[in-house]
Order: sequence, then structure tokens, then C-alpha cells
Amino acid sequence: MENLVALKLLRDNQLKGLYYVKGKDFEIDFYDEVNSRLLQVTYASDKIEEREIRSLLKAEEMLRTKELIMITYDIEGEEEREGKKIKLVPLYKFLLS
Repeated sequence: MENLVALKLLRDNQLKGLYYVKGKDFEIDFYDEVNSRLLQVTYASDKIEEREIRSLLKAEEMLRTKELIMITYDIEGEEEREGKKIKLVPLYKFLLS
């Protein structure tokens, strides 16, 4: 799943501004500097693990991005934590966007 997301982001951004973020107690799959967003990929199909959400929030606090996205296997919706909105996007919809 991560490889598919990486290929799409690299193609969309023309190979610019895509990073992996690792902090002391968290890691984020993709920081899209061009579009100011954090993307976390998870194979979740019924419930998102709390550590995935905490990682997004910690990285957002550090980088101050405009958008938080959790790419899932098939969960769609929106979560709100600590006043921040996290978009839950199924992989197939992300790839088609």
C-alpha cells in the first residue's frame, strides 16, 4: 500500500518535496511539502489504531501542515482529535484522485 501511495505522490509532485518523518516516539509515512499535508498509510479495515492518529498529531504539531490524511484499506470518513480534522480515505479513492 505504501509503495502505491509513494508512486502516486511522486508522480503528482514531479519527484519534489516528499519526505518520511521520524520523531523520538512517532513516524509518518509521507510529508508532502508541496501540498502541505501529512499522509499515514494503514491497512486498517475496521478500526484505526490510536498510535497512527497520535503520530499524525505529533507530526502536525511539529510541521504545521494544512491537511492530515489517513489512507486506509477501505475506511472512509473523518476523525476529529484535539481540534484537528483527519481525513480517512480508502486507498482506491486516493489513487483515483
